[in-house]
Amino acid sequence: MHTWKRTLAAVLLGLAACAEAGTGRPDQAGESAIGAFEPNDTEKAEVVATLQRLFDALQAGDEALLRSVVDASVVMHYSETLDGRTTLGSSTLDALAARMTSSEVPLIERMWDPVVAVDGALATIWTPYDFYAGQAFSHCGVDAVSLMRTDDGWKIVGLSWTRRQPPDCALHPGGPPS
Repeated sequence: MHTWKRTLAAVLLGLAACAEAGTGRPDQAGESAIGAFEPNDTEKAEVVATLQRLFDALQAGDEALLRSVVDASVVMHYSETLDGRTTLGSSTLDALAARMTSSEVPLIERMWDPVVAVDGALATIWTPYDFYAGQAFSHCGVDAVSLMRTDDGWKIVGLSWTRRQPPDCALHPGGPPS
């Protein structure tokens, strides 16, 4: 057996043994894997506020605010589905900053019902969103955000999203932005 196959077999056996012994996650009570990392209310508020500040920066065209909450090495990827065809793409922090500061209308992104998980200095957010250029609807989808806690607070280090059109995604339950 190849070395990598032996290593994989050992890891899988170890995980199975941990689950059987009740020492792995999820726990014996049937807790979901994400539930094991559910943050307290304060942690959740801090993590969600970090993503909201990114949205505030987009709407205000505030590059300094954007860069204060997004790590310079951020990785950004998206999938866009139009007319039944999905394409993948990526972006950089500089490209996002340029788009935001050159826009003649506010870029309005709104999330709701975020699911947050935290383990030490790592946090993730999974949340539906909708996006408007000014008052014109653009797209909607899901944001998947990775954050790391630094000495300066939470920083976004990874941002992935889907771009779809209704009815393939939901719009904000509060209706269009005012």
